Amino acid sequence: MPVSKQKNGKWLVQINRTGLRRVRKSFPTQKEAAIFEREYLFGIRAPVVQVRDPRRLTELIEIWHQSHGIELADPTKNKNKMMAAAHAMDNPVACMVTPELFIKYRYERTVTNAKPVTKKTINNIHGLLSSMFNKLLKLKMIDYENPLNDVDMLRIQEQQMTYLNHRQIDVLFSAIKSGCVNESTWYVANICIRTGARWGEAEKMKAKQLHAGRVTFVNTKNKKVRTIPLEEGFYKELKRFVIGKDPEERIFDNCIGSFRRAMNRCDITLPKGQMTHVLRHSFASHFMINNGNILTLKEILGHADIKVTMRYAHLAPNYFLDAIKLNPMARN
Repeated sequence: MPVSKQKNGKWLVQINRTGLRRVRKSFPTQKEAAIFEREYLFGIRAPVVQVRDPRRLTELIEIWHQSHGIELADPTKNKNKMMAAAHAMDNPVACMVTPELFIKYRYERTVTNAKPVTKKTINNIHGLLSSMFNKLLKLKMIDYENPLNDVDMLRIQEQQMTYLNHRQIDVLFSAIKSGCVNESTWYVANICIRTGARWGEAEKMKAKQLHAGRVTFVNTKNKKVRTIPLEEGFYKELKRFVIGKDPEERIFDNCIGSFRRAMNRCDITLPKGQMTHVLRHSFASHFMINNGNILTLKEILGHADIKVTMRYAHLAPNYFLDAIKLNPMARN
């Protein structure tokens, strides 16, 4: 018996188990001896954690990539971001990921890291991981809830969209025309600012995408095809550039570097990350300044959600004019 009464009236605890240090200790009462025995054994007993799904986070990312992520825009880039996040969290068993673990990782990446990332970047990773858990749960590939459900995205101060005015547009295109050896730069930049296309959508165009005075964008961010009309004079000039190319052949050479150098020569200051995107912003901004319809703009830009397009609504001439007419100082 581990607890036994001795001839001297005291109670002896004697623990002699394989793998444990031998213990012999006396107590005045049986109760004290029993408490010691119970607490001693409890204190050295390793907790047994039942892991119902032993797969690591990287394994789930690979499964998600093959079953769903491959269909999204930039699938390899998304997968690499998620894999890097998983390794930064020491690649935990996926079902044991907790809000605390992710928040610790997020803090380290945005605050204590030698090269901290932006809140936008970490929110993007957060969104990818969260959507992964949700999608795998929906597909019945996991049987537990998304551990990031209750973790809020980091709040980001909304920035005013930057766009080029008419003088800056003239300066930029003059710099492209006179200083860019890569002739594709001028055409791609024109397509972007005339249609609101993303740089990659225009740069990777094939000859067959030009037809009947219009350009059709494929392989877009939201996977939807968009067809936008072009001004007649520019369309004819573009068709002359395409002469001799097969329908399946790319029209333009890669030219984003050439565009960046032209922008730098113009001494135009832009927010970080808006080097080529400023052409798209400029199209949308001038569209609204010229009293364009916000719903039409949504379709031209290919936005899935009108809330994204509403960022340009304040540029409309009649935006919130009632604030002038109906404020308490407007008495006449």
